Amino acid sequence: MSFAASSQNFRLVDTVLHAQCHDQHGNLHNSTLDLNHILGNREGEFDPYGSHFHETSGICGLNHTTLVATLRRSDGSYRDATLDLNQVVRNDNGRLVRA
Repeated sequence: MSFAASSQNFRLVDTVLHAQCHDQHGNLHNSTLDLNHILGNREGEFDPYGSHFHETSGICGLNHTTLVATLRRSDGSYRDATLDLNQVVRNDNGRLVRA
């Protein structure tokens, strides 16, 4: 089930995504997913196959379903990075899970 199409009231607290997600019957469930466990940082870009992006990030926030952060590169510089969370998060019958 699509994350954005089947969830509402998205918010980010530290690295934890919070949302209310519909199940297959239309009921809403509060759900959370720690994005730090499913996203890494590869040279200033979000890595959907890594983890612990937050250890090398500066400012981090959420713009609707887009994760926005400054991520550090190996040379110490920072790069602005964005990721549409619909690419890496889905709603599994009322629960946020890795896509």
